[in-house]
Amino acid sequence: MESIATDQRHHLGFKAYQPLSSKVLVKYFKAQTFTAETVPNTEAEQVKILCDSDNWSAGIIRKNPLCIVHNSRHAPTRQESNLMHEFAHVILKHKMVGCDPQTGLPQRRQQDEDEAVYLGGCLQIPRRGLLWAVQKKMTVAQIALHFNASEEMVNFRINVSGIDIV
Repeated sequence: MESIATDQRHHLGFKAYQPLSSKVLVKYFKAQTFTAETVPNTEAEQVKILCDSDNWSAGIIRKNPLCIVHNSRHAPTRQESNLMHEFAHVILKHKMVGCDPQTGLPQRRQQDEDEAVYLGGCLQIPRRGLLWAVQKKMTVAQIALHFNASEEMVNFRINVSGIDIV
C-alpha cells in the first residue's frame, strides 16, 4: 500500500513530506463532494437519517461521475481522512456495495474497508513523510498540523509504520 500511495503522490507531483489535500484528489478524479445536507435529489428522510448519525464517515454514491458524500459533523481533519479513505477505494478499484435498505447507511466489505483504511492513511501521511518528520524532531501535534491530519491518524500511521518517534 505504501508503494501505491508513493506512486499516486509522485504522479500528482507531491513529495512524501508534502501535505496532500483531498482537494487535489477531488480535482484529479474530477469528483464532486457533498455533505448529507447538500446531496442533490435526496429524500428528506434520508438526509435526516444521515445528519442524525455518527455511524458513518463518507461513502461513494456514484462512480461516474465520481460523487462522494461525507459527514459534516466530523472535525475537518477527520473529514480529510474520510475523503482520503474514499479515494483509496477508487484507486484500489473496489466495487460499490450499496446501502442498507433499512438504515440507509452504506454497506461494507471488510477486506475492502481494511485496505482503504490503510491506503487512505498512506496517502495522507506516507511512511517516508513520517521519517522526514522524525528527522525534523516534530511532535505528533506538529505532524498532524503539517499533514492536516488528526493526532489519532498520526499515531495510527506511526504504529502501523513501525516508526519510533521520540
